[in-house]
Parts: sequence; structure tokens; C-alpha cells
Amino acid sequence: MDDRPARPDPTEGGAGPGLLIERYLPRYDVAVVHADVVRAPPAQCYARVLALDLLRAPLIRVAMGVRRLPRRLSGVLHAPGRTPGPDADAPTFRLADMVDLGWIVLAETPGVEMVLGQVSRPWKADASPSAVPITTPTTAEEFTDFAAPGFAKIVTGLRVDRYGTDSSILTLETRVATTDALSRRRFRRYWLLIGPFSSAVRRTALRLLASELRRDHQRSWEDPGSAG
Repeated sequence: MDDRPARPDPTEGGAGPGLLIERYLPRYDVAVVHADVVRAPPAQCYARVLALDLLRAPLIRVAMGVRRLPRRLSGVLHAPGRTPGPDADAPTFRLADMVDLGWIVLAETPGVEMVLGQVSRPWKADASPSAVPITTPTTAEEFTDFAAPGFAKIVTGLRVDRYGTDSSILTLETRVATTDALSRRRFRRYWLLIGPFSSAVRRTALRLLASELRRDHQRSWEDPGSAG
């Protein structure tokens, strides 16, 4: 994990300028990076990451439920007798599902790297897009230009690089840049509580992926026709 202050030079002492994530948030208040070697070639690893349903992991199911709790309570208080909306219990939680939760696909190099972004106020009890009092970005250009005070700009990136002949290095990185000093203080207080749990979720996701890839590998040995 890497919690670092904003860097004036995005190429100094860290990720190189070729990373897509550098285009959208080169300066940031907090960054969390997890990486692991997985026993699968890059194309297979990337495809598996996109298809991975994180709700298969109990820890992540609990995390999603806790994160939705304030929104559920707010809905009950403002509309007694009504049941939560259709997004209250999503059947899956894949990268594609993040778009329905207010994320934007900022850029993708198919088979190599994807970057998603969101503008929100995560320290609020209800941080859903519908609770934001202004129009939030819906395109990569709008995300880059967004500077309204009172918010956090969040990017999440995944990248797959070849490692040896049949393995890959999978890197998951999340960066957060707040838009003013007050939001920075609010986010840092929020992150003191949420940061360790967020890192545990990412480590769980990596273990889940590694487990699925091991099953793929075992099936390919038992039945060569099922590989791919």
C-alpha cells in the first residue's frame, strides 16, 4: 500500500508517464497500490479481471452492505414503507457494474489497462451520485476539468503486465484528489477509518482472482479442450 502526498511531477519516483492513470490524476492526496504475480498470461488475466464478480467474497459482500446502509436508512426515513430501490442488492459487482454506480470509464487499452473515475463526497453518509448537489462529470474530458470545491476526484486503475513466459503482474491502484482544503481534511478523517478496510477488500479481490485462475489452470490440464 502507498499513501503519499500530491506529487508535483507525475514521473518522479513512481509510475511512468505511459500509465493511463497518470493522464487523469497525476496529482493526488492519497494513493493505494496493490500488485501481485498471477499464474496466467496477460490476455487471460485481463479477461478474468473484467469478469470477476467480487460479491463471491464474503468480506466484500459485507463491505458493500455496510456502505449501502446509510443510503438505505435515508430512504426509509424520507419514504417510510417503501422498499429500497433496485440497486440496493446488486446481483453482481464486476467492473462493468461500477458504471451503473456512477463511475466513468476514462480510458482503456484493451488487454492491458483500464481506468475508471468518479466525483463524489465519500465522507458523506449518502455518497450516491443522486445525492450530489451539482451535475457531476459524465465524460473523461469533464472529469479532467472538474474543479468545483467540496468534492473528491477518485480514479481506480487496473493494469496487467507480462511476467516471464506464462505469468502476469496485476496492479490495482486507486488515487484520490480533493478539490479544496476543507474537503481534504474531511477525506483524511474518513480515510483513517476506511483506508485499512479498503485495502483488505483489494487484497481479497487479488486472492479471489488468483483462486479463479488456478481453477482455470487445473481445468486446462484435466481437459485441454476447455482452455481459454
